Amino acid sequence: MATFLCRECNLVFEDNHRIKKEYHDYIFGPCQKYIAYCPECKGECSEKPEPKPGKAKKGLQTKCETSACQGPACSRFQ
Repeated sequence: MATFLCRECNLVFEDNHRIKKEYHDYIFGPCQKYIAYCPECKGECSEKPEPKPGKAKKGLQTKCETSACQGPACSRFQ
């Protein structure tokens, strides 16, 4: 079952009766996407995009790299 997002009423819903829509993009040429109709407003909705995996964030350093660091005067705390 596919998940769809209605941008007009901000509703996320699942539908197994998706419709294949073909269109022509002026940059990419012939394209296709799956749509469904919102159960609330009956508007045309596209599939909800899956979030892209983010890069792992490195932890904050607990010590400065220089020996000139002096507590609150450190540039990390400003």
